[in-house]
Amino acid sequence: MIETLFRNLAVLAKELRTRMRGRRAAVVITAYLLLLSALGGMMLYSQLQELRSGLNPVRAASVGQQLFGTLSQVQLFLVIFIVPGLTGPAIAGERDRQTLELLLSTQVSSLWIVLGKLLASLSYVFLLMVASLPLFSLVFLFGGVSPGQVALAFVISLVSALTLGAIGVFLSVLIRRGPTATVIAYAVTFMLLIGTPLLTVFLFLAADGSMDDSPLLVLPLVLNPLAALASATLASVFDGVPLLGTPAPGTGDWLALWHISMIVDAVLFFVFLSLAAMMLRPGGSWSVRLRLVRPAEGQR
Repeated sequence: MIETLFRNLAVLAKELRTRMRGRRAAVVITAYLLLLSALGGMMLYSQLQELRSGLNPVRAASVGQQLFGTLSQVQLFLVIFIVPGLTGPAIAGERDRQTLELLLSTQVSSLWIVLGKLLASLSYVFLLMVASLPLFSLVFLFGGVSPGQVALAFVISLVSALTLGAIGVFLSVLIRRGPTATVIAYAVTFMLLIGTPLLTVFLFLAADGSMDDSPLLVLPLVLNPLAALASATLASVFDGVPLLGTPAPGTGDWLALWHISMIVDAVLFFVFLSLAAMMLRPGGSWSVRLRLVRPAEGQR
């Protein structure tokens, strides 16, 4: 059993050694932290006058909440921006280098190949999130933010990265060329970030500009990671808005948007990861379907 586990982890170990070699990882982490630090510093500078005159507890908590909201949203946006570029070429890149057949000839299962490629591709994301923890600790100097809120923001970012990564790996299996798979992965991500708010606005206009306390109008936002994070960390800003904010007095409780988003993300992760594993190896019922969307191996 242990031998089988180590054999299945071979792809992940090999990819991690390759990706972490050289100065690229250090450069990416440094640039990421500098960007987050600059944004946090700019926000604190905008509050400089009040910081100089002293902060009362209420205002200090407000500054802490604003700083936390800015850092968490920017971190999630950067994660979303990075993931398609990492996972798009995960499998398609092996085809470009003509090494996929060699990888498939090993005893590693299709699921572990796909999972190893996914986790190795997201290793940068995991490393970036861990490296940003000292920056997020600054919010505790002002108060207004609990450790649970910070942990929740990181969990949402991690789940979003895994879901988008699974979609990217699926596209990498489905599409033959690495650059094409990457572009389509970015297009799908763009549709989730921009298309879902536009659809929500359309539903709002179709309802004559009245929410009517119906959560269905904002339901498309469950596919938007930034909206899910906002509903978890900035619920007070959206007071009275179904799914996004805290319910108005006397209207009852509703399920928060991020709760539904986490469930949907988990389902999408397992679905796309399973599809990628089934489509990876030739033969079986899936090979017939794949010929409809990509040429045969001899038609390169």
